[in-house]
Amino acid sequence: MRAVTSHRQRGFTLIELLVVIFIIAMLAGMATLSLSNTDSRNWTGEVQRLANLLQLVADRAVIDKSHYGVVFEDHRYTVVRYESNAMEWQEIDFSGIPGASGVAGAQKFTAHQLPPIMRLEILSQTELPGAQDEQASFGGNRPSNSAADEGGKRSRKKDEKILPQFAALSSGEVLPVEIGFFLMKDGDIARAAIISYSSLYGMQLEWQSDDY
Repeated sequence: MRAVTSHRQRGFTLIELLVVIFIIAMLAGMATLSLSNTDSRNWTGEVQRLANLLQLVADRAVIDKSHYGVVFEDHRYTVVRYESNAMEWQEIDFSGIPGASGVAGAQKFTAHQLPPIMRLEILSQTELPGAQDEQASFGGNRPSNSAADEGGKRSRKKDEKILPQFAALSSGEVLPVEIGFFLMKDGDIARAAIISYSSLYGMQLEWQSDDY
């Protein structure tokens, strides 16, 4: 009579389970790190974009012999130009200008929306001449974040005038401004950069340490 051999079904050992858990945790950590690095790279690119834009605006003011400025909000910034006929600052629209495609950096002059994880803050600025007088040549009302909608875009009132926090004049002079550019994580600042521009020192970019 032939002997019948039976094979017992064995489960995973404790070591095997620990190895699987370790591998899963390592893969999850790598995915999180990859996402964090992507956010950091995107933030770095946005900081460089804004710094380059300020320089471009200052150069454009001298070339066009016009006053240019930038209006900053928490998650958005817009380039504006002073229209002497209307005696007010207006958002730039190159779409109606013949040959606008040939204007250096024209696409960069359009309003730019930042991702929700990035935030701007004006740390210091110089008031425009006549900022307290709406009838003055640089008159207007400062934008208020309370008027922003859920997407971070402002719904400006029809009778509300624009007043940029950064201004580059046709004479080559700029009104100094210092801007904090932050990368947010879970409601806290993860990384920060300080962009400053003045006639004396030009455009300066300072990358802050990651210890927040």
